[in-house]
Amino acid sequence: MAGALMKHDQRIERNKRYLFLGVAGAGAAVATLLTPWLGIPVLAAGAYFGWDWFKFRAKRGMRF
Repeated sequence: MAGALMKHDQRIERNKRYLFLGVAGAGAAVATLLTPWLGIPVLAAGAYFGWDWFKFRAKRGMRF
């Protein structure tokens, strides 16, 4: 039972991490290559997802 919960938490953590990295990377690419007025809000969304990912890891005592 505990192993299944740990695997579930690891899967959620991985999804949150990839969402954060993808959105932040896309925001940086858009701000750099296309236009800042569209890239900055996407970067802000990436920062929010990064904070959400950090809180998830900290709450569950996951190592970095």
